Amino acid sequence: MKLKDLRYFCYLCQVGSFTETAKHFNVKQPTVTLAIKRLESSLHIQLVYRDHSQNFLKITSPGKILYEHATSILNEVQLTKIEINNFSQDKIRFGLPPIIGNLYLPLVVPELNEKNLLQNMVVDESGSEQLTKDLVAGKIDIGLLGSFAPISDPRLSATRITSRDFAIISSNKHWLNSYTEVSFSDLKGEQFISLDSKFIHRQVLQHYSGRAGFTPNIIFKTQSISILKRMVEQNSGIALLVGDAVALGDKLKSTPLTGDFDDKFHISIVTRKNYLLKNQEWELVTQLLKIKDKLQH
Repeated sequence: MKLKDLRYFCYLCQVGSFTETAKHFNVKQPTVTLAIKRLESSLHIQLVYRDHSQNFLKITSPGKILYEHATSILNEVQLTKIEINNFSQDKIRFGLPPIIGNLYLPLVVPELNEKNLLQNMVVDESGSEQLTKDLVAGKIDIGLLGSFAPISDPRLSATRITSRDFAIISSNKHWLNSYTEVSFSDLKGEQFISLDSKFIHRQVLQHYSGRAGFTPNIIFKTQSISILKRMVEQNSGIALLVGDAVALGDKLKSTPLTGDFDDKFHISIVTRKNYLLKNQEWELVTQLLKIKDKLQH
């Protein structure tokens, strides 16, 4: 089987047209037709059914099986090329969500600086949801990511280093200021300021509201933690964040959630499954593992 034939076949499955497939790869249509015939000859089975009179194309059941496997094969080939290309480079392609970057990475910055790692880190800053996609796609190689459940994606390898509590963040003028804890069910009707879908906090907000039996009234979405906190300070709404996000200088109240809503913010070092760490990346992982001990002091 040729990789090029598999690429033609996968694209054909996606668009359902030999003509469009040929245009996409800038080849003549017979080239695509021959590629499909080679695959069918190699596998001894029909992959594509064509009715020329009705201009109709259908991928057979064996063809659908091949599509699933071929997609994985092509993705693995692409990742292999990326990893081999990057292995000889000194750069560490590192994914870091803003909250984790602000709250937890600084705990080990002196050690990272001492080991000369900071200067070689190429940091991709986005929410954990987006960074997980970037990791799978090969755009980054290591991430210090957040999740509200242990990471179980079979494409990834994760080492959890700590778990933190979520909390409701509100203005000091809000009625929550006098509460020591709150059930998420009591927040029905409240206006929420939310991080956007690139962050796992948005998932947790939807998860909690679903369990509480209401749809959250999200009046504003942002990618900026600072903007979110400033809007909450102005009492424009409340927010769901990891409790550590409230600093001493903030004019904010962090109210813990009651035990019926006790999911944790898990922080994990994540790589692709079977990814071969370079020496500098091993050193980075060693230093990141120290975050847990530093949080306990």
